[in-house]
Amino acid sequence: MRNKDILFTFDYELFLGERSGSVQKCMIEPTEKLIALFEKYNIRNAIFFVDTTYLIRLKELAKSNSSALADYTAITLQLQKLIRHHHYVFPHIHPHWLDATYDASSNQWKLSDISKYRFHSISNDERENLFSKSFDILKEIIYPINFHYAIDGYRAGGWCIQPFADFYPKFKKHEIRFDFSVLRGLKNFSSAQYFDFEKVPLKNIYRFENDVLVEEKYGSLTQISISTIPFSKTTELLNKFLLKFLWKTGNRSIGDGSGVMANKISENRNVEQSVSETNLEMVSVELLNAIKLPHYKNYLEQNKYMHFISHPKMLSNHNFKSFEKFLKFVRTNFDLTTDFREMKE
Repeated sequence: MRNKDILFTFDYELFLGERSGSVQKCMIEPTEKLIALFEKYNIRNAIFFVDTTYLIRLKELAKSNSSALADYTAITLQLQKLIRHHHYVFPHIHPHWLDATYDASSNQWKLSDISKYRFHSISNDERENLFSKSFDILKEIIYPINFHYAIDGYRAGGWCIQPFADFYPKFKKHEIRFDFSVLRGLKNFSSAQYFDFEKVPLKNIYRFENDVLVEEKYGSLTQISISTIPFSKTTELLNKFLLKFLWKTGNRSIGDGSGVMANKISENRNVEQSVSETNLEMVSVELLNAIKLPHYKNYLEQNKYMHFISHPKMLSNHNFKSFEKFLKFVRTNFDLTTDFREMKE
């Protein structure tokens, strides 16, 4: 059978807006369902990018709050389970957790202040501190399971890896070799996010050094870009009808929080501009449904490489059913490489 390179990556986090949602619904429950599916179809090497700034805040609160301690313990045990099941755990930093406020009555957080959403929006001292604490907290969780585990991958919060000069010295200091932040062909300028990946190199995996969009043959870093897939207007229309039906029938995401509300702006900040005006969409489990499933299958037929980016908090039961059908199709028709370390540039 033909070999395919497929990466299943997840941003392991709460919601990042007015209401964070609960750890059980946004993280633990959907991730357990993912672990079970991966075991059923013998999938290893999925990558979970952990919102380490949240963990830092949660661990501090856990010293005096029993609910926070229970959440921190549940997350720790699940991350250790992921390592035992041969998946990867890497850092993922959302700096605006620094300004989050905790509501003890609901055991949830409010992240309405997004002034620090981008890594670029915080001071260099704050950047240094967040990276150091992020690595310390992951080592504390992972090393009891695997002391030789290499924390050498990273994904920027909100895909905001630009300007890369903000990250380069941190990558070098903490020996990060792989970045997973580039969302092929898309851009977004808003009061929260700022990224432009329209001029990405043609390769899915490429070496770079000082700029994530400039391939360097002998660069010390490797970009493993996220796949995007085009859809026709007809498919988009059918998808809207399906989503409305699923919403009305209660088939919604397991997660119980609310996302970031950001104002869209243009690159020059003078006129409104949304995400790239294109029919491209990121390849994602939370966007996979009965309408899009045939297109995902066709994409994989036509391409050797496919990189999913998904969020456990966003997954619905319909997403899980569609994803299982996709995994069954993959296992029936292809040999798989799922470990990014074994994928060729």
